[in-house]
Amino acid sequence: MTGSNGYSPRNTGRRRRLPMLVMIFVLLLGLGSGISGPAASAAGTTYYVDAVQGSDSYSGTSEAAAWKTLGKVNSMTFNPGDRILLKAGGVWNDQYLDLHGSGTEGSPITVDRYGSGAKPLINFGNTAAGGEGFGVRLRNVSYWEINNLEITSGQHATDMRRSGVLVVGEGTGAGDFRHIVIRGLDIHDIFGTDRRTGGINFHARGSGSAPESTWDGILIENNTVINVADTGIQTMTDAFLNNAWTHKFDAFRGVVIRGNTVERIHRDGILVRAAVSPLIEYNKTKSIGEACDIDPAVVNYLDNIAVVAAQWAYYTTGALFQYNEASDTRMLEGDGQPWDFDVEVHDSIYQYNYSYNNEGGTLLVMNNTNNNIFRYNISQNDLDGNGAFHLLSGGGNLHIYNNIIYRSGTQNRALTHASNTGMVYYTNNIFYNAASGQYTNSPRMTYSHNSFYGANAGVPSDPYKITGNPGLASPGTATGRESADGYKLLPSSPLIHAGVSVPDNGGLDYFGNPLYNGAPDIGAYEFQGTITPPATLFQDDFEDNDYSGWTTSGGAWSVTEDGTRTLSQTSGSGEALAYTGDAAWRNYTYSARVKLLNTFGNVGLLFRYADASNYYLFRLNDSGDKAELLKKTAGTLTVVSSTNTAVIPGQWTELKVSVSDSTITASAGGVQLIEWTDPAAQPAGGLIGLRMHSSTARIDDVKVTE
Repeated sequence: MTGSNGYSPRNTGRRRRLPMLVMIFVLLLGLGSGISGPAASAAGTTYYVDAVQGSDSYSGTSEAAAWKTLGKVNSMTFNPGDRILLKAGGVWNDQYLDLHGSGTEGSPITVDRYGSGAKPLINFGNTAAGGEGFGVRLRNVSYWEINNLEITSGQHATDMRRSGVLVVGEGTGAGDFRHIVIRGLDIHDIFGTDRRTGGINFHARGSGSAPESTWDGILIENNTVINVADTGIQTMTDAFLNNAWTHKFDAFRGVVIRGNTVERIHRDGILVRAAVSPLIEYNKTKSIGEACDIDPAVVNYLDNIAVVAAQWAYYTTGALFQYNEASDTRMLEGDGQPWDFDVEVHDSIYQYNYSYNNEGGTLLVMNNTNNNIFRYNISQNDLDGNGAFHLLSGGGNLHIYNNIIYRSGTQNRALTHASNTGMVYYTNNIFYNAASGQYTNSPRMTYSHNSFYGANAGVPSDPYKITGNPGLASPGTATGRESADGYKLLPSSPLIHAGVSVPDNGGLDYFGNPLYNGAPDIGAYEFQGTITPPATLFQDDFEDNDYSGWTTSGGAWSVTEDGTRTLSQTSGSGEALAYTGDAAWRNYTYSARVKLLNTFGNVGLLFRYADASNYYLFRLNDSGDKAELLKKTAGTLTVVSSTNTAVIPGQWTELKVSVSDSTITASAGGVQLIEWTDPAAQPAGGLIGLRMHSSTARIDDVKVTE
């Protein structure tokens, strides 16, 4: 434990109090001897710039004596605590800010606006410094905060690098830089010639033996970057080109990119390279990938782009992307996803993000990645260029859990994918496949407790899958990250308490609810209500050694010991029926444990039993290893739905059917196997029972709930 003054207290008994004069003397002695306390902030000087009323011959230190041009600002070297304020509504055409000097901890140098009205506009046009255009440049400096400006250049035929804000470390003076804040800027209509340009661009630049630059403490917050080439927001280091440099993985520390809107971008939206534990949150990207609005007769030099992604990392460890939204990312020659664990990304997480209409799918995973997590995200109708999850060769272990992947269009590619090296773990996800998407099975992947609804739901090899309607409130209706309530579970959802616990799960669901509320739920929402146990209409475990109340037809019925007392039917010829209950029962859930005693036999649950000629039946059939749903109408028995499943004589299996109006769902061994809607919905109600044909079986633990 440390006290507020930085010293560690000790128990020394009674403490003697020093006289006040002695205490003052000790304090003064300490200050003079180099003992340091908290960093003091410098007062600094405030400078004003007025594009209309100012004059560069003025002192600049009051609104009445404001400077006029940005060139005057560029001629100065500023000190800790200084502020440079541009007048609101002012316009500086064919000018730029090239800022000099550094602040200190607690005393940054600040650029901001004063007065009321529009943000100060820097239109740097076709100007350049060293062959490069920019609205604001911070070169080899620390402790700067740039706030509340509008920056543009417009379209120009000159082919050169351009950036809205360029933060660069290069040449003499390059080194370790700290505390750069870019906040509240509106950057638009800027077009550079290659990927080292863009809206907000941090760049460690150099070759050979040039000093290598790094940064610690970057905040890029609440900016708009619209109609920009090449990249919206990025960190970049030439360590990827310069073999003498070492900071490929950690050139950038303490990076926070938050609350930005990035739209109509030529290449990537938000790209973090060479970073340690960056935080990328509450950002929106839209229309990424050759999406600039330009006159190609003027701007004809933009790079040809093959692949883009919306918000991603490269050569980075511990990245956290959360609460972001991405839409309309284009698939050019490849990629086109909103999210991407790219090359050499490790121990990183995407969580609580929303994506839609991204042409390449939902998530890209590149080679040399490992131990990454994709959880509690919602993907609504991302398109089908590469399937939902595109895992390239050489990736490591990947954990994908409690996401919702919703598809209702023409998507027909894989909703799941495996790596060829690491393991991929799909757990507690909802795959709502109203399109015709496919699923993958592979030794390099595992499924556990996922919901598969719609086309091909029976394909994934998940021993605990649920294939019926997941019971979402109104899927497909979200219009943004904050309007996704349609993906919450209804109180009747079969996914409530149907998931499996995941350790180190982040502690929250997509909607900010704590995990878990009882047993885990499947999907991105942890149900917050209280589930009232259903009322029990009937149960019988035969422990009273009889089956009174049951009516039998055919067969040889008795109560038999099998660990506990069970109802047994031992005649292997003809149809054997037993039924009980109330003919008025309509909507209910009926379960029982069954054990088939002979091979190639069948045994199942009767429900809505009106009479021997009219009923429904869900059964296990060892002849063909099938789970079958049958309907008997006017004496004709028809299989209306079936699926392959292992049927093992001599093994107990719980069968369960739920009937709600015209919809029937059926499961075996806790796995939902069949959902079917009867267009006739007849019989509409009836008893429950047991049936087998030319088979022997035992039945136990019969239960009917409302």
